[in-house]
Amino acid sequence: MKDIKQVVLDSDRLQDDPDGFAALLTENVNLVNIAGRRLHGRETVRAAYHQAMASQLAQVRTRIEIQDAWLVQPDVAVVTATKHVSDERAEANAPLPDKGAVTFVLAHQDEKWLIASVQTTPIK
Repeated sequence: MKDIKQVVLDSDRLQDDPDGFAALLTENVNLVNIAGRRLHGRETVRAAYHQAMASQLAQVRTRIEIQDAWLVQPDVAVVTATKHVSDERAEANAPLPDKGAVTFVLAHQDEKWLIASVQTTPIK
């Protein structure tokens, strides 16, 4: 489980590096962020993250706290976590939740674990 959890921790560490983050994803990844935006495909996610890093969204930082991880199949894993959000944007924006429940699905491909799906649900 250590290598599976490390991919999730790396996704947190690379949140402001669109190319590094995208390297952790399967080609057909499905991502739903804390604001409800759905992105499908590694290149779509990469482009959205590049756009976000060029905007005030670069001032929104998150921290992942892993709760659990388990294998569903030998090549499929689930990781549950809490996402803590720090919104440091200077201008008035739609408020973001302070915390979200996040579920990662990882697939073992080409001798490594990659994120196939990530869903974040705001916690009120």
